[in-house]
Amino acid sequence: MLKTLGATLLLGAALALAARPASALQVIETHTDKNTDGTTTYHFAVKTDPGETVDFVTVYNFGGLVDGSGKSPAGWTFSSPEFGRTPTWNGYPVVLPVDIPQLNNVTWTAESPVGGGKEIGGFSVTTHATGMTEGEYTAEVTRSGGGKPSKQAIIGQIPTPSYSVQ
Repeated sequence: MLKTLGATLLLGAALALAARPASALQVIETHTDKNTDGTTTYHFAVKTDPGETVDFVTVYNFGGLVDGSGKSPAGWTFSSPEFGRTPTWNGYPVVLPVDIPQLNNVTWTAESPVGGGKEIGGFSVTTHATGMTEGEYTAEVTRSGGGKPSKQAIIGQIPTPSYSVQ
C-alpha cells in the first residue's frame, strides 16, 4: 500500500513538473499613473530568459492613444500601427491575437539584438481611456538552445485600456 502511494505521489510530482509552462519572454505592466489631465500612462517591462533575444513586442488594441506619448528605452523604436506587428513564419501569422480595427496597437522594436536573462524597463504610453481590461501582447524571440537558433512567437495577456469602437 505504501509503495503504491509513494509511486502515485512520485508520478503526480513528475506530471506537475512536466505540465509547468516553459520559460519564455514576458511583458508585464509595472504600474499605471493617473495623470492630472485625466489621461493614464501605462508603464511596461520586458523580461527575457537566458538564451533568448527579443526582436519586437506588440500590445494590441490600445484604445485612446495620446499622440506622441510612446516612450522607449535606449536601443528600441516605438510605433503605433492600426494593425499590430505579429510574429510570422513565411508570411503567415504564427499566433492569432485579437486585433480590432480602429484601435491602435503599440509596438516596440529592438534596434539590435537584446540579450536574454534580464528585465528591460522604460516602455510607456499614455491613453485617454479611463478603464482597464485584459488585453494581449505578442513578441518575436530568437532562442539559441541546442546550438541552433530558432525564431519563436510568444502570446500572452496584459492589462490594457478598456476601449469602445464607434
